[in-house]
Amino acid sequence: MFVKPFLISLLALSSLNVSQALAQSPTSAAQRFNIFVKGDATLQSNETEGPIAVGGNVTTNQYQISFNKQHGVLFVNNASIGLAVRGAVKLNSGSLTVNGDNYVKIGNCSPSDGSGTSLKVWYKDNNNAASTIRITENNKQYWETPNITINANINTWSPSVSESVNPVCENVFGTGANQIDIDGAFITFIKRSSQLRDMADNLPIRDQNGNIMASAPMGPYLDPNAIGNNPKIIVDPNKINVLTVSAAVWNKIGNANIEGIPQGPQLGQTSSGNNFGLIINIVDFPTFCGQTGSNKINFPGFGGLSDPQGSYVIYNFPDATKGITLGGNAQISGTIFAPQADLVKENNGNINGQIIAKSFVHKSDEVHFWPFLPSIPEPVDKKIDATASSKCLKNAPWLDYNITPNYDAKGKTAKIEWINSEGKVIQEDNDLELTGSLLFPGAAVDINGNGIAWPGYKQENSKWVEDPSDRYGSLRADGATIRVTVDPSTVVNITFPASTTTCYTSPPPSTALPVTLAYFTVQNVNCSAELKWKVTEAKNFSHFEVERSSDAKTYNVVVRIDYDATKATYSFNDTPFSSESVPVKSYYYRLKQVDSDETFEYSAIRSVQAGTCDTRLAVDFFPNPTQDEMNVKSFSPVKKIEIYTLGGKQVYQAMPVTGQTEIKVNVQAFAQGMYIVNVVNAEGKYSSKVLKK
Repeated sequence: MFVKPFLISLLALSSLNVSQALAQSPTSAAQRFNIFVKGDATLQSNETEGPIAVGGNVTTNQYQISFNKQHGVLFVNNASIGLAVRGAVKLNSGSLTVNGDNYVKIGNCSPSDGSGTSLKVWYKDNNNAASTIRITENNKQYWETPNITINANINTWSPSVSESVNPVCENVFGTGANQIDIDGAFITFIKRSSQLRDMADNLPIRDQNGNIMASAPMGPYLDPNAIGNNPKIIVDPNKINVLTVSAAVWNKIGNANIEGIPQGPQLGQTSSGNNFGLIINIVDFPTFCGQTGSNKINFPGFGGLSDPQGSYVIYNFPDATKGITLGGNAQISGTIFAPQADLVKENNGNINGQIIAKSFVHKSDEVHFWPFLPSIPEPVDKKIDATASSKCLKNAPWLDYNITPNYDAKGKTAKIEWINSEGKVIQEDNDLELTGSLLFPGAAVDINGNGIAWPGYKQENSKWVEDPSDRYGSLRADGATIRVTVDPSTVVNITFPASTTTCYTSPPPSTALPVTLAYFTVQNVNCSAELKWKVTEAKNFSHFEVERSSDAKTYNVVVRIDYDATKATYSFNDTPFSSESVPVKSYYYRLKQVDSDETFEYSAIRSVQAGTCDTRLAVDFFPNPTQDEMNVKSFSPVKKIEIYTLGGKQVYQAMPVTGQTEIKVNVQAFAQGMYIVNVVNAEGKYSSKVLKK
């Protein structure tokens, strides 16, 4: 059952007083096309008075597309496009006629898979005269049906059209300038549909005398028994009105009167010129279908709602993800907004508004050109910014953090996950304030805030020693992060605070250290690990031992470097990426600082990333560009493959069986364009852009 979220809508309930720069019609991504369908469309009967864009294939019958070209929404070489089809056209029966000096664009005129008819475009008739343009089956004559008739000739437009100049057989869909981004549009529509659903109701359904019903003073109206016969709706003409009803309630109403709607716009008008809009959310559609055994929903007949006023009304079907059949004996004034549904128009009456659906079958009457005009603020994509800085305080390692959401987060708390350089979550802290300070995991302080335990160390025989088995110690290495989650989440790099002569983030020495370092760094320079450090103080000091580890747990001595009292800076170049037989994504280094009496202390741990230095760690994507198949080759077994459009829509995901290092992905069905391929293996996550031709 539908439950309206407690969170108040982004819209003020009293008036729409937000900046119009941040608001537009929720159907604006349709570019004012009157019928805008992501998949296939069947144009059976009988007319639309506005332009049509179809992202799949079209089946034609006896049908008309008629509108004034001055009201066109997409122009190619000065020609208004009345019908744009990304796929193929199946000529089924009769003649689909495009009037008003409007033109046609078809993406695939020669389908090889049976999805449509192989087409011939007659720019001139069978006598080679510049007559009405006609599109027939490839082996048919100019006068034969079924066909598409463009009621204009090649000289109607400037420049004149032909097979080489502004041809009919041309794809106008894509993400480029003056193209129809239908895939991106439907991603937006689904978000907008959810946003409209979540807006707070502010419009009551009244009884037939106009009185608010005490038992149901405000929606959502989910129970059909709560609504009487011939209800009345009185809108506020100066704001966005929101009414939420279940599909069962809407199907029951039958007839209703509506009052207060402002005068409708003129044909071709592109903005409403007022603050009014009526959003009718029709929810619980799957439940309705289950109860009735049918997906047919009858629309009520509205008194007081004219054709042009349909530009102010939108019927939103946010949870309809299968079929919707529009039934009843009334015209529908308003836009049908069902971006996830397969829509069939069977009602005995015209639709005065847009059709936005996953697919569409037009079986009866007409669709008139009244696009939805009211501006509604777009949903804000929630985002948080977070900063973090480490510090040493009273011999304890602390992390200061600050989280700034881009929305009202009053009462919200945060979750912080501590993640080591290998991507493993070491600790999770919950119910945190959005600003604060945290001890590094594994650290502890006494009642006065003095450090008494440190990550990566344990106490043996009253002496603190490094503990390779302590998972908290991995947070001392470079590459650690925190993942901050309020809603949504973000990742912030962190650095374990270094010890100084006055504050220690590892167990403080019982006596003065034999040596004090100003810094210790490790960098990847030309695929060598370049270590540098500087001594500021030394007393009775013997030497350094450079130790290396591939897991930040087990270290081996690489080289001994004797202390020289005449020099302060030291360096050493290591070549693990080329010398080691097993590839490793990161190496960890520390200095063992040995006194003359062989006592010693360890420096902080530093890490260096392999990056592109070890080709064995790389993931190959080939061929690129590709048409049919993409190959992924990985050094280690592939854990997951994901493919996304540039707009962020996931189009493929796979979890290969254990041990697979080479994967083949069939991309034949993908639309042309650029995709982002993400591959996760034992070494981490790799991404690449791949072009599908």
